[in-house]
Amino acid sequence: MKSPLLLSGHPRGYLSPAGEEFLSRKGVSANCLISGWADDSQQAELRKTSEDCFTWNPVDTSQGVGGLQGSLGDATQCVLYNLNQKWGWQPELVGSGSNSGGPYDTYGAGTTVIGVDTPSGKWQFILKKPEGAGGGSGAGQVAVTVQSLHRGDATPEQETDILHFAQECFSKSDVDTSNLGNLQGSLGTNIGCVLQKCEDKWGWKPQNTQSGSLNAPPYDVYGLGATVIGVDSPAGHWQFVLRLKF
Repeated sequence: MKSPLLLSGHPRGYLSPAGEEFLSRKGVSANCLISGWADDSQQAELRKTSEDCFTWNPVDTSQGVGGLQGSLGDATQCVLYNLNQKWGWQPELVGSGSNSGGPYDTYGAGTTVIGVDTPSGKWQFILKKPEGAGGGSGAGQVAVTVQSLHRGDATPEQETDILHFAQECFSKSDVDTSNLGNLQGSLGTNIGCVLQKCEDKWGWKPQNTQSGSLNAPPYDVYGLGATVIGVDSPAGHWQFVLRLKF
């Protein structure tokens, strides 16, 4: 991953007027899709920093899933770094990917969702305020990050639902890695929770065809129609593969 710094290692606050003017011409625009914890001043900073970072760290869609995820990660980490420089703390990134088109209020109360339109596509990332900075309760919740590694046959709305369900289910209880049996059982329980929520909302549930530790890309090896979800938790990095058409 590239350094999150901008312009010869300087945070955005060091940009010259010419640099600021250059950024404004690059066709990148950011918006707060859901304000969540961010007040008006923070929203303005989130928009400006996102536009800067996605300009200097373009999302690369020409190198497959790995290139896309890596470059999107560079851009979002740049945002977090520069916010930390500005505020003295940084939000928690809990998800990122293509802009789902909404609804954006499914990620939980107090969540801020940022959308960024760039020449290579429309992107979104989801931020929460850490307990130390925002005073959120967070009691009994496991800190997890979810992302769509391969959308497959899922519609944008279904992809958004699955990410939201994975966030909810894996936040309730972490994967137990004390032994193989507990690992398989607890991971299966969390995935089963996701499938049940799909059935509750859609009236049917996808098939889970594979699960385990996160594998390296490419993720289309599971089939072009496979939907692959990644979950980072304190216990490790996990993935599960769903079939929505069978």
